[in-house]
Amino acid sequence: MKAYIISIAAAAVISAAVSIITPEKWAKYVGVVTGLVIVLCIAQPVLELLKTNVFEGIEVQTQELNTDGNGLLLNEVKEELAARVGEDAAARLKTEFMLDCEAEADIEVNENGEIAGVKSITVYSKRGLDTAAAARLKEVYGAAEVKYGGYNKKAEKTE
Repeated sequence: MKAYIISIAAAAVISAAVSIITPEKWAKYVGVVTGLVIVLCIAQPVLELLKTNVFEGIEVQTQELNTDGNGLLLNEVKEELAARVGEDAAARLKTEFMLDCEAEADIEVNENGEIAGVKSITVYSKRGLDTAAAARLKEVYGAAEVKYGGYNKKAEKTE
């Protein structure tokens, strides 16, 4: 704190001395420059705070959560994406193949904790799933596997 006060006082004394010896036509410019020097001396503690990285440890923690694939945010995004792909696949099968069904997607995550794509899609319907519909889902979503899950989605989950 002592050094801080001394630096402000020294800047004020130097700026006063410079203001005295400058010609009048340069007085405005010198006054602005010396004023900026004094403001910077006063703002020095704030500038020191800006240099420190307040969020230093946070980045490492979020990377640790996401690299193992079990991060909370990654799981939420994965579940939301799986739900949307399932809904979209069911709507696509209904419009393109007149198949009233429900679909469930499984999203693949790579070793870096990033979403790699659709791993598989399971379709639940009364009518079954023909090969053309399965091929279309593979084409659109890039799914490695499209399978028929039976008549009822709830019955499959309880087994």
